[in-house]
Amino acid sequence: MLWIILPSYSHDFYMVPMRDSIKLATDVYKPTFYTGRLHTILVRTPYGRTDVGLNYFIPYITDIKGYALVIQSLRGFQGSEGEPSVFRTDGWGDLQDGYDAVNWIISQSWSSGKVCGSWFSAMGITQYLLAGTLHPAYKCAVPLVGAHSVYHYAAFYGGEFRKNLVENWLNGLGVGYLIDTVANHPNYDSSWVIMNLDERVSSVNVPMFHFAGWFDIFLESQINAFINLQYNGGPLARGNQKIIIGPWGHLTFGQTTQGDLTFPSNASLSFSDLNDALGRWYDYWLKGVNNGIMDEPPVKFYIMGINEWAYADTFPPRGLYYRNWYLHGDGTLRLYKPASDSFSVYVYDPNDPTPTIGGNEMSLPGGTGPKDQRPLLSRSDVLVFQSDVLTDTVVVIGNIIAKLYIESDRYDTDFAVRIADVYPDGKAILVSDGIIKARYRYGFDREVLLNPGSIDSVEVKVWATAWAFMPGHRIMVIISSANYPRFEANPNNGGPFVRDDTFKLVATNKIYHSPNYPSYIKIPMYPTTAIKEMVGTTVMFKPEIKGKNICYGGNYEIFNLAGRRIFKGKGCSQDLKRGVYIAKRGKTTRVLIVK
Repeated sequence: MLWIILPSYSHDFYMVPMRDSIKLATDVYKPTFYTGRLHTILVRTPYGRTDVGLNYFIPYITDIKGYALVIQSLRGFQGSEGEPSVFRTDGWGDLQDGYDAVNWIISQSWSSGKVCGSWFSAMGITQYLLAGTLHPAYKCAVPLVGAHSVYHYAAFYGGEFRKNLVENWLNGLGVGYLIDTVANHPNYDSSWVIMNLDERVSSVNVPMFHFAGWFDIFLESQINAFINLQYNGGPLARGNQKIIIGPWGHLTFGQTTQGDLTFPSNASLSFSDLNDALGRWYDYWLKGVNNGIMDEPPVKFYIMGINEWAYADTFPPRGLYYRNWYLHGDGTLRLYKPASDSFSVYVYDPNDPTPTIGGNEMSLPGGTGPKDQRPLLSRSDVLVFQSDVLTDTVVVIGNIIAKLYIESDRYDTDFAVRIADVYPDGKAILVSDGIIKARYRYGFDREVLLNPGSIDSVEVKVWATAWAFMPGHRIMVIISSANYPRFEANPNNGGPFVRDDTFKLVATNKIYHSPNYPSYIKIPMYPTTAIKEMVGTTVMFKPEIKGKNICYGGNYEIFNLAGRRIFKGKGCSQDLKRGVYIAKRGKTTRVLIVK
């Protein structure tokens, strides 16, 4: 017999007033049969109020979990009054629509006075911004693939305009006229401060479960939000953050095929598994259900290449080490500095900018994510450096930093860096990339032009990854002065930023690789033996230093550097001398320094 379960939730519609009397279209869903007051899950969206999977989320939250669900359209969208603001009324400025929405919820007769945030993308951004309003009834959040600082990660990155993302997103929403509202503020100024959670992180008291993807448009933001809140947040945020990072893109979230790669089935995230994770988070923080979610490691991430999930207490995980891979004049990438003076030169023409192929974008004509970069390698405006064929696995976890000694004949230009994995068959799969606009090399709130013809330096923060370069592969570095249309093509004219600037100049740019100017790529590497300890286990061994003692609640051992065991048992060691010690629990070891 086939049973059909019909939805049993109720639906009410309201026009909810904000502090300036503008009313926002709001749907309220409640379980039909409930007793007492309801905790509320809040979603604030520029999209349709049943779009982006919300039609499936409604019965789960109401019928199965027993919560109220409030879905509100942002100002100027989907029946809400007012003009769209590109999130400027969703933070802690003069208008605070998120704060006012929570105020309205907790004033309702059915409300328990507790609210949690939820859902994807723009709805993740509104959760981060609502946390910054410091509303005391906002008890938890689950921002999925969202950004916590609109300037640094959604509008600009490395000081360069995120052209493809901003223009396509706003045009897709039918508000393309707002593109210049974003582009006309290229510096990090007061208009952006009210949309950067880092500005208020020490006062934020919201436990968050961050869902991110290695190929997502907001990857960097979510990693930084997790770290800042986990260690610098208010009392309820600090230590109560979790993050999961899978091999997923934005519109391909949870799927196994990304770009030119297909990952094993263990990389997938089904809708039901996602809902289950969200439900456990809400039950813990709203209902006080001890379901074990906070006993699990704070960080879960997928290591591509090894194709396994790993667990850690922070990100990047403890125990990694950094190695500088130096650029050499013969196009090689080596672990030692060049012995002789040399530089590589290329001509960058903004009329024919180096194109984007894949990467952390929402959509591109040729596809997003880990795409083959070989079409770039024959271009004259591209420099390529690569390692010898690897004989061991090189596991890279975290941000790659490119330190480049540069020279240009223009007052301003860009430097873009891409890291690729060269397979034995020759394909060069994009791992991650980054860019810096030279005028912002000292910070995004100031502009310092280059001195044409003089050697200077820039640092390019290449987006984070967890990628295993396997034996038989090579590490490739691709350097150019554009990654278009992912980023605006710098016109090289040195003037203030103008979107689609028609005044374009050709730039001759140099990258130095010499003893005095040794350009390098700083790569965070992880020992493969330690990877085995992170993969496939959720048991974390985190001994602590307390004064002159090493302490841990379970059974463990302590050894000195001579290999002699000096402690076995639970609790704290006796007073130790200053030095380095090895704490061991099963196959897991930790290195600790007693000062």
